[in-house]
Amino acid sequence: MADAEFPKLKPAFTALLNIEPGLPIGTLSSGPNLVWVKLVSGTLVSHDHFPTKVNAKLVAGADWIHGDPGDAIKRLDVRSVFKTDDGALLNFSYLGVIHMNAEIASIFAGAASPGLVTGWGAVTHKFIQAGAEQYKALEDGVFVAVGRFHVKADGVTVEYKISQVIA
Repeated sequence: MADAEFPKLKPAFTALLNIEPGLPIGTLSSGPNLVWVKLVSGTLVSHDHFPTKVNAKLVAGADWIHGDPGDAIKRLDVRSVFKTDDGALLNFSYLGVIHMNAEIASIFAGAASPGLVTGWGAVTHKFIQAGAEQYKALEDGVFVAVGRFHVKADGVTVEYKISQVIA
């Protein structure tokens, strides 16, 4: 099979999400361990060459993280709202996984030192919904991303590089 038959990725956005330490809900009756994480601030900015221009700030959001038994994988379920610089609201949600390693585990344990920047251990697929006409094309896109963590003295930022899947 030729490589040309596979989908391509078009750089679309960078998202920076500042998060609070997680609140452990505990082990659920269905098995996984649940942690709730509040998104406290963030930005969503389109790549220079992406046709739909977005410059938005987080209004509100949270992540419901389910840990697989053994904690080698954390499953993300993020729901958030961004407000663009022209006043439109975007529903921005995603599902994905974090492939845990010692660095990322230290962040979840609250033991990571400021200055730590992890590798790209998170992989997600994003959903964007918009009521404003100028952003409607985003609803028709399929988006995937890789993410990494930045530990700072005042908290943790999650950085995502988001691409649109194209034929």
